[in-house]
Amino acid sequence: MPRSDDRRGGQSRGTASYTYSVGGAGWEQPKHPITSPTEIRDIAVALALLTVAIFFIFYVPDGRGAVYYLVVSAVAVSAGFFAHEMSHKFVARRYGCWAEFRADYKMLLLAVVIAFFIGFLYAAPGAVWISGRITREQNGKISLAGPGTNMLIAAALAPLLFAGILSESSAAYDLAATVFYFSAFLAAFNLIPYPPFDGLKIWSWNKGVYVASLLAAGALFFLALTSLY
Repeated sequence: MPRSDDRRGGQSRGTASYTYSVGGAGWEQPKHPITSPTEIRDIAVALALLTVAIFFIFYVPDGRGAVYYLVVSAVAVSAGFFAHEMSHKFVARRYGCWAEFRADYKMLLLAVVIAFFIGFLYAAPGAVWISGRITREQNGKISLAGPGTNMLIAAALAPLLFAGILSESSAAYDLAATVFYFSAFLAAFNLIPYPPFDGLKIWSWNKGVYVASLLAAGALFFLALTSLY
């Protein structure tokens, strides 16, 4: 999920996580470095801890071994979480903003603990922080990019899983199913219309787009819950 942090000043709308400013005539978009050591570190930590959390949820002592489930979990997190956050980042950069991911270490540790003891993923690993001058529409599109990417990934995998293309006993099926489940979950979870989730900013921009996105994400997650596990 993106969080706006306009370091040049701006107009605040609602919560602190929904702040933007509007550029005037003749304003030129600045250029920003694509990443930083801090962002790389935070992404690596988030990927590692979310992989552990997913592992705790899906691991079954069935003879395939812990390494097998760790690899499947790592691919699912990369395809789901990493794609989600980078979609926010690069759409924001397209609008001329500085945008970098920052991990929330406390929430990441909490996610691991909850996954270990309860078997549920509480996915609030951090956010893409954004600084720049954007409109409400641009902020809505930046917010939609994350769950939208998750839905595209899940939709692309659906034929492989539900049309009999992959054998249910194969490693490829396990991998596709885990990626599908995690991507559908992230899309639905982040569309909650409450701060700091993406849903609130999409709703504030375009309610029709929000409802359509929520229905699509809800359908994919329902399919994951009822057909995979």
